[in-house]
Formats: sequence, structure tokens, C-alpha cells
Amino acid sequence: MRKVVRLSILGAGTVGGGVLTLLRENADLLNAQTGKRFTVRHVLVRDLSKPRAVAIEPKRLTTDPQRAVCDPTVDIVLELMGGLEPARSLIRDALQAGKHVITANKLVMAVSGDELIRLAQQRGVRLLYEASVAGSLPILNALQGALAGNRISRVVGIVNSTTNFILREMERAVEAGEPAETAYAAALSKAQELGYAEADPSSDVEGYDAQYKTAILARLAFLQYVPLESVYREGITHLSGRDLIWAKRLNMGLKLLSISERLPDGRLCARVHPTLIPRECPLYVVRGAFSGVWLQGNGFQEMSFHGFGAGARATASAVVGDLIEIARHPKPPKYEDPSLRPGETAPIETLCMRYYLRLVAPDETVLRALREELILLGAEFHPSETTEQGLEQVALTPPLNEGAFQTTFARLRTQKHGTVQVIRIL
Repeated sequence: MRKVVRLSILGAGTVGGGVLTLLRENADLLNAQTGKRFTVRHVLVRDLSKPRAVAIEPKRLTTDPQRAVCDPTVDIVLELMGGLEPARSLIRDALQAGKHVITANKLVMAVSGDELIRLAQQRGVRLLYEASVAGSLPILNALQGALAGNRISRVVGIVNSTTNFILREMERAVEAGEPAETAYAAALSKAQELGYAEADPSSDVEGYDAQYKTAILARLAFLQYVPLESVYREGITHLSGRDLIWAKRLNMGLKLLSISERLPDGRLCARVHPTLIPRECPLYVVRGAFSGVWLQGNGFQEMSFHGFGAGARATASAVVGDLIEIARHPKPPKYEDPSLRPGETAPIETLCMRYYLRLVAPDETVLRALREELILLGAEFHPSETTEQGLEQVALTPPLNEGAFQTTFARLRTQKHGTVQVIRIL
């Protein structure tokens, strides 16, 4: 690769602006690390006249995607647009044109990563996507580099920092005596004010963002292609401030977790759902807009990563790290990417887990009817108490088969007048 590396940046929003800022602030550092200088030739935008948080020379701006992607003088294309299309098509065009590509796009890599990785190898270029999973955490590079000689058995992560921030704010609210039932709405509003959550927060709070990232993370950790639809997904919108109160009483934390593990029968199970975790879990201390990943493997035994997961600079840090990697090692490996190998996945219904259940009923008669099913499962009950919503009682179950438990849960939900909240326990 030549001494001056020319870049095209697709998108000048939050991440694109963060990358431009780091390229300018750390130009001397990047030169020291690679022996090369990086210059931005094109910045693809939708509107040339739109005000931008980061100053960009007008001559660098373009609304023509093909100009940005296919310019023969450009060495590396940075796709920072987000969304499935046109991002996926532009990545494909850049690879076909013989350009290295760096992307932060978890949706594209979760849905079409196998196709694009193979295309990059066919064209003799590199496709890197560290920024697609956990902000500034170098987890993908670790799995493919220093930890590649280990057989990974389990990956547990907080990979969506927005929901982690929301859950922490809900915890703060109920500790301050604010109404438990409004804690979620208030925390979401604050996340939106700070720019951690979009106006439409569904990708974060419904678990889709974490699902995309889990498919990528599981594929690289277990060297097996993971179809997005095989990753179980459940968000946080049904959680109440009361669940945060009970988490604290039980000496646990409540997180939206990404969990991938190899089962004894060899199948891979990947899932995303709210989870109660004990204080001794390394992820318990990951709070606010931070991400964390806890790995278990047969060599290093256990290892955890923890860092800021939201915002322009965290994502830009990972993008620039990939940029340095390509500048140092522009030639892709000659062997096929082992993470694309086929393998069998297992549905969540095959697992055995413990469960937290919070029963709410208008009177003791309804509460007793709800308890009856759980007594048969060997659940342990905490004393009931009166809340603004009615009588409340929490039960913890022994390990149960998920499929069988869901049958019981379905029956509980048919009880008139009573409600049941269920959260899995790590």
C-alpha cells in the first residue's frame, strides 16, 4: 500500500464525524503506527448544504455514491451510513472495485456478512467490521487474534449500551423514590435527550440491535455461521421499575444480555433477553452507556472487556483501529474464513434455566391461583406485599426446561385479573 492512503467516507453523521475528528486529532499517531498518511478524498452525504458538527471542505463532499466508491485513486472505503440499503450495495460495489472496506454496520454484517466476506476474499481485499459489535471494545480482533487458539465455550455480553443506560436510569429513579411504573418512560426520554437513543428507539429497546451483534459475535467466537433468525430476541419494554427494586433486593443486577454458548450436544445457542445476574458476574459493574463482554474458553479460562459503548468517539475508535490494521496488513489471508463454516444451532427451548417471576393480583384469591402452578415447579416464594398495582409476590424457580416452562407461563397468562412478569436468571 502506498505511503499516502486515500479514503472515501460514506456518511457524515455521528460516526462519520467522529472518524473525521480522530483522523485529524491523531494524524501524527496514525503515521507513527503505520508509516503512512491518511487523506480523505470523498465524503458521501445526502445534502450538500446541511450544517455539520465537523467541518468538511466543500470539495470533499459529494452526493454521488459511485464517485465515492469507484474512484480509482481511493484505497479504502469507510461505510458509516447505517441501515441495510444502500449501505450493503455500496459495500458490495466497493469490494467489486477492489477497495478495502471498513464498516460499522451491524445489520449488514448480520444479514449479508457471509456473502460480503467471501466477495472480499475473491477480490483480494479486506473487509473489517470491529465497530459493528461493541463500540470501542476490540472484541472481534481479540477473537481472531490473541484468543484465536482457544476453544470458546460461552460469550456473555452487554452489547447495546443504550438499554444498559436505560436500565441504570430506571434503577436510579426507583432508588430516588420516583414511581416504579413511570421509570422506563422517564429513562428512555433521558436517553433520547442525551443522544443515546433514537427518536424511534425500537431497534435498541426491542433487542434488534443486540440480536444483530450477537449473530456476528457468535459467528466469530464459535467459528460457525449463525443465521440472524436463529438468534432468540426479547427486549426491555416490558420491564418495570419494580423489577429493578427486586433485583437489588435479590443482590442481583438486571441487564439486557447477549448470550452464546456451545451446548453439550455440539449445537450453538445464541439469544438476547433481559437477565438477572449475580453481583460476582463481571458484567454486574458495567453501568450506564457502557458495553462489556465476558468470555469463557479452555485456554484463558475467563476474560472480560469493559468500555464506553455509545457515541461518536467510541465507534470511531474501532473504525480507526481497523484502518491501522489494513494499512499494516493490506493482503487478506489466503485461507477461507473459518467463521463461515456451517453448523447446527439450538432453539432457546432446549435450555434449562432458573426464572424470576413477579406475580401481581388484585386480591389474595387471584394471587393464590397464580401460585398454585409455580408450587408444582418447586418455586421458592418471597413474602407478598401491597403495591399501587395490587398484591405482589416474587418467586424464584429451580432450573427448568425453557420449553416446558413456557407452557406453564402460557397458562399463567390466561388467569383473569392477574399479571406475571418473567425474567431469566444467569
